[in-house]
Amino acid sequence: MFDLQLSDSEKAQFLEAARLCGYWLVNSQNTPERPWGNYNVADSIDAGRFIEKCCPSRNYVKPVGVWLTGLYLAGLADLMAAPVLDRQLYARAVELGSKYLLALQCFDSRWPRGIGGFHELYPGHSYSAPRDAATGAMGLIALHLLTGEKSHLDRAVRFGQWYSTFGSDDEGYPWDDFDLAAGLGTTSNVRGDWQAGGGLVYYQLHRLTGDARWADALGKVLDSLERIVAAAPGADTPYDFHGNCVLSIGNDDFANTALLAGHQLLGRRRYLDLATERLRAELARQDDRGAFPGYGGTFVTALELLEALDLADAGVVVVPPEEIVGPLLRAARFGLTLQERTNENRYMLGGVYGQSNYAHARDVVHGRDTAYALQLWLRLSGRRASTYTTLGWGPK
Repeated sequence: MFDLQLSDSEKAQFLEAARLCGYWLVNSQNTPERPWGNYNVADSIDAGRFIEKCCPSRNYVKPVGVWLTGLYLAGLADLMAAPVLDRQLYARAVELGSKYLLALQCFDSRWPRGIGGFHELYPGHSYSAPRDAATGAMGLIALHLLTGEKSHLDRAVRFGQWYSTFGSDDEGYPWDDFDLAAGLGTTSNVRGDWQAGGGLVYYQLHRLTGDARWADALGKVLDSLERIVAAAPGADTPYDFHGNCVLSIGNDDFANTALLAGHQLLGRRRYLDLATERLRAELARQDDRGAFPGYGGTFVTALELLEALDLADAGVVVVPPEEIVGPLLRAARFGLTLQERTNENRYMLGGVYGQSNYAHARDVVHGRDTAYALQLWLRLSGRRASTYTTLGWGPK
């Protein structure tokens, strides 16, 4: 791990911020002890479900789907290994949340081309967003690492089989949307770089199983990404949701991290060169406060810069460290200002404000920023956070 020469106090500050992210997840989860509404949550498909976002000014709370459920569980699993208070609360949240995640995986025999994928929002939901589902599978892998239960890994492998076949197009690149019942995938938006980050699930599966098919699947994703970037116009669309962009500046949904994983796994220098080019484009967009553009971009870009630093420490230079350290620390320190620490409302305390370009607004506490911040802050405190990393991934 690259030594950022942070003081003990600053490391403690990042760890406490990560702990509060965990409290936000615990506090806002729908549980038998603290249900969202006046019904028996134990009999509901929302049992163990978390929230995606809260907007107090509109009295609006949105329940989560597979994407953030997987990411939340991965973050909580890593947080449980850190020296923080009340870890039993995180363990209980994982126990309840994992049941909801498992219920979302499709094993409906009526839908043979959907088996192994994930229902997007609720059990039986025919719609799937394959990129969201990939993060759900990363949650399965995190549960396997936490509990040692082989069934979680078996489910993740079954997802990988679906993702690399029916869940992707003829080039092995994920569909935007998939109808589990009809067994058909489509790309409704532009064919953009933001889909490539899902390839990290193949990297993780290869690390766990050693099966060469997962290396091949990752290579197909990254080769498609190369073609997309080469054919894209010179301009990007940094101020729109990344799903509407060919090239995403700020939040590329960890496509750059997937490129670094591909270089580590397959040894293809061109992946590293493309990551260098793209990270330099990211660095050019940072503002004076430390924020990056896009929804969640400040935390996504910071995590990718941190990954580049850790690789440099291992002898793989993506961008020279002296060009990264300052921007990374500005982003990380600015990110701390986005966390809600004074409002004791269960849907607010510990959450991170998001859904705002360059993080200029503070009206929506969002799971995107909260979960990414949890990953970043754990790593900056010197702890393990393994969802969006290459060298630091795996059991510890």
